[in-house]
Amino acid sequence: MRLPPPEIGRVVHYGFVWAGAGRAAPPDAAKSRPCLIVDVEEIVERDAGSRPVKRVTYLPISHTPPRKGEETIDVPVRVAQHLGLTREKSYIYTSYAVEDDWPFDLEARPGSTECDYGLVPPRLFEAVAENFAAYLKRHPQTTHKRSG
Repeated sequence: MRLPPPEIGRVVHYGFVWAGAGRAAPPDAAKSRPCLIVDVEEIVERDAGSRPVKRVTYLPISHTPPRKGEETIDVPVRVAQHLGLTREKSYIYTSYAVEDDWPFDLEARPGSTECDYGLVPPRLFEAVAENFAAYLKRHPQTTHKRSG
């Protein structure tokens, strides 16, 4: 599987673990799904011989409408088509996030040999990033850390 560069705004097929309010302790519902990369940070992994690691923050994309207390941004139909998502309405969840080392838990998209769906338009990314930042400010424990 060819790996795309980890960059903000990219959607990849990732083994997302739902964690947070109203969810059982991780890993309760790991499922590979489209996820939007909202942050990429290069860090030095001291426990692994000071090797450089790319730490990525993912937001899940789902067809399930948000429940009370969950926040989402709708994926516009044209963007869903551009990314190759299904015809069902999709939501980018900004109330759940997973931070993981790149490229752990990436998988090929269903029916493909690639894990990459493509990039979301800048205006959509800005809306998602703004909503996620506001949610993080109110709920600082939102991000579940899987690696490191």
